[in-house]
Amino acid sequence: MKNLYSIFIVSLVLLMVSCQSRVVSVQKPFNKNSLELYKRYSFQLQDASNIRMQVLRVDAENVYGKNNDDEQIVINASEIREVKKTDLFSSVAVALAAVAAVIFVPI
Repeated sequence: MKNLYSIFIVSLVLLMVSCQSRVVSVQKPFNKNSLELYKRYSFQLQDASNIRMQVLRVDAENVYGKNNDDEQIVINASEIREVKKTDLFSSVAVALAAVAAVIFVPI
């Protein structure tokens, strides 16, 4: 039974860690084609504030979107430090692979 608890905890940790992928960072600068429309992203700005929103439109200077409260948000592209996208499919795949490795690999 202890083994099942440890498998569950390891899979949750892996799921949480692999849940987001960086779309924009210092190594990958922001450009107009970096973001997909109508997808949810987490933006970290130069002042270290975080904004989660659904992207509605992107132009050369701004990113337009709305948050969970349907408030319209406009972010200047020069203020963006990092953008992360939630990638649920790969997160589930990593967690399932970890659980399968623990179950099927003999010790």
